[in-house]
Amino acid sequence: MRLLTIFSDGILMSLMSILIVFAILYLLTLSVSLIKERNNLKQEITQPSPSIVTIDDILDEDMMVAVLTASIDYRNECKTDVKLVSVKEITK
Repeated sequence: MRLLTIFSDGILMSLMSILIVFAILYLLTLSVSLIKERNNLKQEITQPSPSIVTIDDILDEDMMVAVLTASIDYRNECKTDVKLVSVKEITK
């Protein structure tokens, strides 16, 4: 009878320890996911949106040559017909 009491106390203590460990692991997982989400929001806010240039905005000949050269190069690379939809100006 005494041996059964010792085993039941040991099993109860083991289950409590396991529950505590899993609770701590859950809290760690929750905190890491919140930190990742917070960093993603910061990155979305700090990244400026690229300006989209339409065909009407191309007034400079150099700009038109750059657009045409890029579209021809893309067509040669893909080996298919290409339709230019929009142009994005890259600034450094």
